[in-house]
Amino acid sequence: MKKSAPFLMRSQAKRQTGVAAVELAIFMPILLAFLMLPIFFARVFWHYTIVQKAAQDAVRYLSTVPTAEMMGQTSAAAAGELAKDIIQKQIADIAPGLEMTTPYAYCTPPNGNSVVCGGLAAGTVPDSVRVSFMITLYDPFGKVDLGWFGLQMNVDYTMHYVGT
Repeated sequence: MKKSAPFLMRSQAKRQTGVAAVELAIFMPILLAFLMLPIFFARVFWHYTIVQKAAQDAVRYLSTVPTAEMMGQTSAAAAGELAKDIIQKQIADIAPGLEMTTPYAYCTPPNGNSVVCGGLAAGTVPDSVRVSFMITLYDPFGKVDLGWFGLQMNVDYTMHYVGT
């Protein structure tokens, strides 16, 4: 009996030598899939936050442009172009290859018809200002299928014009 007990333990140990590697091979794809999903959503929410912040910064700038500048068509158009530059520079920081439509800066006079900043009649002060654009997000790793057109984020942010 004493001679057979060590023999049984050695044969059981031999059978157990590759079990950990097999378990790892079976469960590693599942663990990676569970890890990639939160990373993907974190990336989407990060892009969303940056895009919203860019729109807020541009609208905040437009809402505080001095009234004298907003009354002139050329200076109001220049303010609208600067708001577009604010958006493009902030979004260029997050992903150089990110597709973005041309941002628009709108000024809304008291009657409510939005026009591109600089398109108001001379001497008219806007009641509110707005920026609008869209970005398209693709998965760079190719693990998440976002469809042919990717994940599109439409941004439209409006703020009351306060002037100075």
